[in-house]
Amino acid sequence: MRPLGKLTFKGGVHPPDRKELSAQRAIQTVAVPKQLSIMLSQHIGAICKPLVNKKDTVTAGQVIGNADAFVSAPVHSPVNGTVKDIALCSHPVLGRAEAIIIESNADNQPKHPCPNNFDVDFDPTYYSPDQIFEAVRKAGIVGMGGAGFPTSVKIKANPQSPITDIIINACECEPFITCDYRLMLEWTIQILAGIALISRALNCKNIYIGIEDNKPDAVATFKKAVESIPFANGMNVVAVKTKYPQGGERQLIKSILNKDVPTSGIPPMIGVLVSNVATCAAIAEAVVLNNPLTYRPVTVSGRGVKNPGNFYAPVGMAAGELIELAGGLTEDAVKVIMGGPMMGFAIADLSTPLTKTSGAITVLTPKDFPKRKETPCIRCGRCVAACPVNINPTKIAHAVKNNMLDVAKQYYMSACIECGCCSYSCPADIELTGYIKTGKILVARAKKLMPA
Repeated sequence: MRPLGKLTFKGGVHPPDRKELSAQRAIQTVAVPKQLSIMLSQHIGAICKPLVNKKDTVTAGQVIGNADAFVSAPVHSPVNGTVKDIALCSHPVLGRAEAIIIESNADNQPKHPCPNNFDVDFDPTYYSPDQIFEAVRKAGIVGMGGAGFPTSVKIKANPQSPITDIIINACECEPFITCDYRLMLEWTIQILAGIALISRALNCKNIYIGIEDNKPDAVATFKKAVESIPFANGMNVVAVKTKYPQGGERQLIKSILNKDVPTSGIPPMIGVLVSNVATCAAIAEAVVLNNPLTYRPVTVSGRGVKNPGNFYAPVGMAAGELIELAGGLTEDAVKVIMGGPMMGFAIADLSTPLTKTSGAITVLTPKDFPKRKETPCIRCGRCVAACPVNINPTKIAHAVKNNMLDVAKQYYMSACIECGCCSYSCPADIELTGYIKTGKILVARAKKLMPA
């Protein structure tokens, strides 16, 4: 089936992608660190409660935190070890949050990736939709592209609102990040197996794999695979236009299907499911090999690290340790970001652990962001033209600055996807995205949805 969209979307920007720093570096499995901090909040939904106590012995793959809510995901220990403590730790998004701190045993062996366990004879029909749902739920899989929504909820078939189209997000539009690109080249069959399992769970045959056209080798690899692998026949590989944030759910749906998700809605409301390629690989591993999500691919890049690369690292590993594996910080490194430079979160504490959604650590130097001094808005409209969700960032930012949160909400502040396009485009160097984020936090605190 041919895509119905124009392979692009309104708005967006073209920042330098800097992917050449790590794109040719194969994924390396890292050695087991001496200590891991497993955050109990790594997903959208109910926060997990610890199922272990201080000094308990744990084994690799053991559930150590869970919640009874439907929208949640358990967390597991990546290693054999002992619970050192359950305490507040630095969190890449929340600031500080509760974590289970595990000291690993000296005899631990690193968990190697499993792409060689999948071949062209894989048969997704061997597994029932209920088996797939249960395996994904028990494995604690969440959207690994950044959002962290529990995947089991997304793949649970709903007869009242059936999924008619599946879109696989293989864009990786954020600058510097290349771990998904390496996955596509190195774990091709495993990713396709995960896609086939999603299709089986939802009984949906319309599948589109969206890859930005700046990755021609990944496009060619997947086109060849879907033509030659029986269980992948019929999947559509779509080369979408390279533009940030092409990997946003709404933007990708518009590009491929020419459909609009309602402002306050989610993709399933229009019969669409979107899943990241790393999530698909994790689904295959969970269903076929019964492995929980305890390791993930991570890019460590930027001009602030000496040897950028892609790593297969345990969830809970400290950012600083992973940076050391990439050669350590350069002398002029000034900012460490968990994620990419557009949507990531700057961290001051290098003990901040990886979570299930941590796809990158980006280290910047002064060359990457010249000193900016905010000046008055000149009403040029560039932020409005760049906004991929058609809101007016400067009006929202002005309302937040003046503590007029009701006005900010009237201008659809909640619709902002925090992509950073407005800030990137602003000639007055106004941190528009920052003001909008602040406004959302203030609203959440007023509703007591977030701690003060």
